[in-house]
Parts: sequence; structure tokens; C-alpha cells
Amino acid sequence: MKLAFMVEKLNDEKIFLHGNSEHEINKISSPENADNKSLCVIWDKKALETLNIDIPIAAPKEFFEDNRDGIICENPRALLPKLLEIFETHSTKLTGINKNAFVHETAKISDKAYIGAFAFVGENCEVGEGTIIEPNVTLLKNVKIGKNCLIHSGAVIGCDGFGFVRENGKIVKIPQNGGVKIFDDVEVGACTTIDRGAMNDTTIGEGTKIDNHVQVGHNVKIGKYCIICSMTGIAGSSIIEDYVTISVQAGVTDHVTVGKNTIIAGRSGVTNDIPENSVVSGFPARPHNQAKRALILAADLPEIVKRIRKLEKKLEDLQK
Repeated sequence: MKLAFMVEKLNDEKIFLHGNSEHEINKISSPENADNKSLCVIWDKKALETLNIDIPIAAPKEFFEDNRDGIICENPRALLPKLLEIFETHSTKLTGINKNAFVHETAKISDKAYIGAFAFVGENCEVGEGTIIEPNVTLLKNVKIGKNCLIHSGAVIGCDGFGFVRENGKIVKIPQNGGVKIFDDVEVGACTTIDRGAMNDTTIGEGTKIDNHVQVGHNVKIGKYCIICSMTGIAGSSIIEDYVTISVQAGVTDHVTVGKNTIIAGRSGVTNDIPENSVVSGFPARPHNQAKRALILAADLPEIVKRIRKLEKKLEDLQK
């Protein structure tokens, strides 16, 4: 498509055309793989040092030379997903139910949703308008999914929560009679599992994005616009408030609350409530600066132990 058409599609009063409006673009590219049919999104001016002048860019106004074609924008990072969406190979949304999918007779599927091949949709499930259920997804009973969600292949939503009690030396299962409620614009990654609640629903708030291989336990409540990265585990009845970011391989124990706008660093272990607007890391998770100091001290421990032993020996000699 031509640059002028792309600016028109973006439909943003803060975005302007620069140079030749007829310049044809056939892909969005990183600088190292670009040619003169590419559009490079640039937010670091150093990238221009090796970029030929005939390659168009999307960048702030001060990045442009007079003879460079492209799109002027204030925030290239925010523009990137919009540009990629224009070039999305599956720009026409799929709708309908694949002939190889199973949908229970009690399920309610919007005629503007899509259920992929070999997906399983159980009883009393609902799938909203514009939502895509990819192949091999399993939605067990009482799963409600809102509008414009994307559930990636292999996800299992609504399986039993991990609830048991010990009785007379045995392990007794607690029936899991709740469901899962996923609000609008949520994305759930491949092979992620979201357990249904014991009595109430497990809930995922509007706009939240969950990566691949994430485990969400029963009765968990995740707020709006959270980002939860791969291999994270959130144990039962925990509350993740709005706008929380959880990095890779983090763990959240049961019955804790993570306050809004918090960032949890990778491989952290959350064992207690975390206040709002925190940045935490380590195990147990604590303020990031504290955790960094502890790591630095841990690296010095062997030398510290040697010095203490020498001092102990000197003290022993003095006492003699």
C-alpha cells in the first residue's frame, strides 16, 4: 500500500506524511532487514546511522531529512502495533464454528465469533462477538468469554481448581462448582490454564494479556490491563489488581493481594501482600532496591566468612 493510504488508515490527527505520498510499502521491517519497500519504525536515532536514505521510516519529526519518505509520529512505539495490524495477514476476522469443533448444545456462541478446529466448548459456556477460539482450545463448563478476545491454541479454561482437604489420613477433593469469567479484549496464551472457582468465578479483567504457559488458580481475580508473562503461576484466591505487570517465571502464593500498578520482576516469589505502585523482586519478593542489595551482599559472603574466621582466631589468641 502507499504511504498516503497508510496515513489515511491510521486516522490520527497527530500523524503526518513526509515526502513522497506514492511510495509503496509492502511490509513493516526492522532496520537490519529493510529495503526501500519497507517501513521502519524508529525510536532510537542511532538506527538511522546505517539506514539508506531511500528506506521510509515512521519516527518523530526531528529524525527526518528532507529527502526521506515516511510517517511523522510523536510516539513510534505506540504506532508500531497499529502499523502491524494494517499488514496483519489475517486482517479479515474469521467467524463461525469449524466443522471439527465440538460445541455443547447449551453453549451460546456469537455469530461473529470463531471456534477453531478440534476446540471443545462445554456446557453453559458463552463466547462473545469478535472473539477467536483457536484450534485445540478447551473451554469446560461455565466459561464466559467477552468480546474481541483471543484464546490461543492449547489453552484450557475452566478445569477443576486444585482444592483438597486431608481427612482421616486421606486426601479429599473439594468440588469445584464455580466458573471462569473473562471480560472483553483479553488475550490468553498457548497452553495456559485457568481454573474455575470452587464456589465463585475466577475472573480476568478487561484488556489483560496473558502469555503462554501461565497457570491461574481457582478463585483468582485479575484486574484490568494486566500483563502476565510466560511460566508464571498464580495460586488460588489471590487478587491481582489493575495494571499489574508480572514478569517471567514469577510465583504468587495463595490468598495475597498485589496492588495496582505494581511490577513483579522475573523469578520473584510473592508470599505476602504487595502495596500499590511497587516494584519488587527476589524471594520472598521485596522492594527491588532491597533485593539488589541482598544479591550484592550474597556475592561477598565467602570473603566475609573468611574475614570473620580470621577475627575469631585473633580474638581467641588474645583471650589466651
